Amino acid sequence: MEREWSALLARYGQETVLHQGEREIRARAFLQPIRETGREQQVPGPLGLRREDRFLYLGAPDQPLALSDWVEWQGNAYTVQSTHPVYLGRTALYTWAVLRPRDLKQEETV
Repeated sequence: MEREWSALLARYGQETVLHQGEREIRARAFLQPIRETGREQQVPGPLGLRREDRFLYLGAPDQPLALSDWVEWQGNAYTVQSTHPVYLGRTALYTWAVLRPRDLKQEETV
């Protein structure tokens, strides 16, 4: 099963860059928006509208994510909201995570 997953990532995975502290790791992963019916993608906050969209991330088990990491994909930045490895028996099969858009411009001004 591990070989099959690696082959799927290599063939169909999307190019991403994992930012882990000072390290940048090029990796392939599956990313897609999490769609929920009846839920707005932007909600009012104290400073205006805030994005509420989320993305599902499935990546290689040997490239785990931490909550302090962020992911670059298609020119956009995403923070890791939650993450954990998914196991098949005792073997980590893939890394599962939920990502949220990251506002780099706002972070630079803070």
